[in-house]
Amino acid sequence: MTMHFKTHQLIAALLLCTASSVWALELQNQNFSDDEIFSAVVNRFKKSLQHRFNPATTDERKPLLVLGPALKFGKKIQSQSFTHLTQQELVAQQQAVFILIEKARPDPERIELYVDYDIPSNASFGVLKVYPKDGVLVVESLDSFRSSSGARATYGKLYKGVDCRDNTEMAYRWNYYERNGSGGRCPEKMFTEFTDYGG
Repeated sequence: MTMHFKTHQLIAALLLCTASSVWALELQNQNFSDDEIFSAVVNRFKKSLQHRFNPATTDERKPLLVLGPALKFGKKIQSQSFTHLTQQELVAQQQAVFILIEKARPDPERIELYVDYDIPSNASFGVLKVYPKDGVLVVESLDSFRSSSGARATYGKLYKGVDCRDNTEMAYRWNYYERNGSGGRCPEKMFTEFTDYGG
């Protein structure tokens, strides 16, 4: 009975470990860490991810990476290339410029990785193909789209029911949409501009 229980505990632990991270992905017998994989993705969009809507912001902080609910990590990815925030942390800080990775899945042969991304600050989203070449990860665009309503919907899903705070990046982003110049005051109490789209 004890042995049977321990076996179940071991299986449960293994399943939990499998679900806690995307991988350290093995592509063509080359091992890459989560940091290396997501750094390659982030670096492709580095310039747009360093944009700030608040004109007074002068710091060059690392790009912000947010992972969708489908990607479950047991702990934060520590990286020199980006800052890994949970969706809750992003919303608490009311950040507007980030890359959201909705899905990341290898092909059956584990030769390529397909990454679904969304960058609402410049209304872009799509699917990337990540694969190794000469020991280095290469990132190519499979599909790329632009949609201002899609960007509003992404913000709306994140910020539904949240009170806007003055002088946050999201307040500046809202004024950008409203064409109110570069002010940091919230146009309304809640993020109705976005949540009307977010469902």
